[in-house]
Formats: sequence, structure tokens, C-alpha cells
Amino acid sequence: MSGDTVTFGFNVARSGPFSTTGEEELRGHRLAVKHINEGGGWVSNRYFPRLSGDGLLNKTVEAAVSDTESDPEVARRSAKAMIENDGAIMLSGGATSDTGLAHQAVAAETETIYMATMTHVDRLTGTDCNRWTFRELFNSYMTAKALRPVLVEEYGKDVEFFQVYSDDDWGKAQIQLMERFLSDAGWQPVGSLSAQLGTRDFGQYIDDIDSASEDVLILNLRGLDAANAVRTVRESFPDENVVIPLYTRAVAQTAGGAIEDVIGTIAWDPSIETPLSKQFRSAFSNEYEGGTGSSSSSIPSGPAHVAYTQTLQYAHAVARAETFDPEAVIPALEGWEYGAGIGAQTMRACDHQSMRPVPIVRGRPGDQQDFGRYYDLINTTREAAYPCSTGPAANCSLGGN
Repeated sequence: MSGDTVTFGFNVARSGPFSTTGEEELRGHRLAVKHINEGGGWVSNRYFPRLSGDGLLNKTVEAAVSDTESDPEVARRSAKAMIENDGAIMLSGGATSDTGLAHQAVAAETETIYMATMTHVDRLTGTDCNRWTFRELFNSYMTAKALRPVLVEEYGKDVEFFQVYSDDDWGKAQIQLMERFLSDAGWQPVGSLSAQLGTRDFGQYIDDIDSASEDVLILNLRGLDAANAVRTVRESFPDENVVIPLYTRAVAQTAGGAIEDVIGTIAWDPSIETPLSKQFRSAFSNEYEGGTGSSSSSIPSGPAHVAYTQTLQYAHAVARAETFDPEAVIPALEGWEYGAGIGAQTMRACDHQSMRPVPIVRGRPGDQQDFGRYYDLINTTREAAYPCSTGPAANCSLGGN
């Protein structure tokens, strides 16, 4: 590869309903590139010792940035453009499952490594897996598996639950997984309803929720939909027991006090007190303190943490392989044991899914939400791990795809 620079492609949602998550990812991506080129953060620590802070294989890393517009077809076009026009040698991004799957398809078509960010759907490392795609975030199966013992401990075994889900592939898969794992624990489903993406008026579903007389309401929704739904539910049923399986800070910021006592999983949170988490939090705050945006823009979020981790994962694999050739970088990523501030992790070779702890949180009251702290950490569980012979991995065949 000629020249003094090499380009990483960051394709994130900078507009559309998931733009807040996309911008959080981009801050994590850009911080990782800065650390690769100039040192700092996790560069040169015991998990990334081959990164020395003076570029990558004698080249300065540059970033090509594009906007998915929160739309999978736009994501596909912009991903291909970054590879063909900007010379991006890797892809990262994907604030939603559908944009992540679009990236995954482009990765296979162009034989470019894709480091997925906030793509949660099982298919990415299950039925649709390919050898070019790697995922740091836990999947939907792991979310349901991690939540089951926590919810049973919180609410008991004799529980009736009602589910609301987004009318898309992710929502339909998520509701089935929650029903499967909770039914195995003795819970009884008493109904469900679907909501179109972008629904603003969740009041239209209140009568259905009320008539179900459930003990626990599960909102399998994302982004603004999740925030709008939980606020509407709290207005009608202030004492409702609510679960949002996949939280993000953007949901919490928008929902405010409505997330009090709401349980769910998150990618990562600043309240996790480990040396690597503290190091990332400090480096991020130092980089973005005083910048534009919300008062919490200098406090890293889960999407920023995942994006930072994925960028360094790829760079360190390149350094270990001593080449940018994906045919050598892929095996360097496979089976890699590393840390990202939540305990020991492994990027599995069988499905390219990170086996990692899953943080589970409870929403704070509105008057206790400040400086980016929206949740209290219940635990960081390893109960979500599963072998290659079960779960989504059982349907993954990497082959030569």
C-alpha cells in the first residue's frame, strides 16, 4: 500500500431518528484515530501493546466520514462510496440493526472488514454472518439471556407480561427472544402489539396495555420511539413496571424522569469503575470538554465506547498481522482475548461475536440525573455467554463469504 496515509471509513447516522447515537459513535471513532496517531487512551496498554501512538505501520490514519441518514439503503450507498472513492480500507458504524446489516453486505461484496457498532440483531453474527464482519456489542439473544435472572429476582416467578415491539426485523426478533427466555422462567405472556417505527403518539396503545393487566411491560423499542413510549406509559400508569431491553443514553436523556426504575441492558456506562473504563472516560472528557452540544457531550456514552473499542480492535489486529491485508487481519482478530473496561472478552472465531459481560442498569429518578448519569448499575453479568453450538452461533457458517 503506497502513500503516507491510510483511511478508515466511519459511516454513522448524522441525521434521521438515530443521529444522536451516530454522533456519539463518531466521537468515539475520532478519539481512537487521534490516539492511534498521537498516543493516549488505551494505546500502548497491556491489551493494545502493539499500538505505539505514532500511526499504524508507518502510516498516519485518516478518517472518511459519511452519513447513513439512519436509512439502510443510504448506508449501503455511502459505505460503497467510502471504499471506492475515499479508499477506506475498513468500515465501522451502524447505529441500528438494519444499517448494520447493510454494512455487512457491502463488506462481503467488497471484501472489506466491517467492525459493527450499535447493531444488535442476532442475524449479524447468526444466519447472516460473514467472515468480514466483527461485532463488539452483545446481541439480542445475549440481552434476553442476561435479563432473565435479573427480572426474576426483581419481580418474582409468577409474573404476567405484555410486550410492545417495533414493527421491523429487530423488533419481531426481540419480542420472540424475550418471550422465550421469560416463559422458560415461568412468566406468562398476556399479549403484545406492534408499533410502526417513528410512532409519536403511543397514547393509542394505552387501552390495550391497560386491559392486559400485566405485571411487567416490556418495550422492545429503540431511540425516540422508546423514549416517547415510556413517557406515555408513565403518564397513564406512574407505577408500571417497565423494561427496555436495550437502553442508550439518548433514550434516557429524552425520556428524563420517566426511566425511573426502568431495567435494561446498556453497551457501557461511565459508572462502571474499572481502570480501563476510568482511562477511557478521562481521555474522552479531556478531548471533548468545552465543546459544543449538550452539557453531557464530554461524558462518553455506550455507543462512543463501542466505536472507540472497535477502531482500536481493528488497528491492533493490523499491527499484530503487520499488514493491512484483510486475509491476514481477519485471523488476527479471531480468538483475540482483550479488555475494554467491563471484564475479560473474546472475539470468537466461530461467529465473530464478542463474548463479553453485559451491563444491566436501573433508571434513576429525574432529580438524580446529572452529568450524564442516568442509570444505576445493577450488575455486569457473564450469564449471557453461550457456546458456538447454541444460540445464533449455531446458525452461523462463516465459510468463505
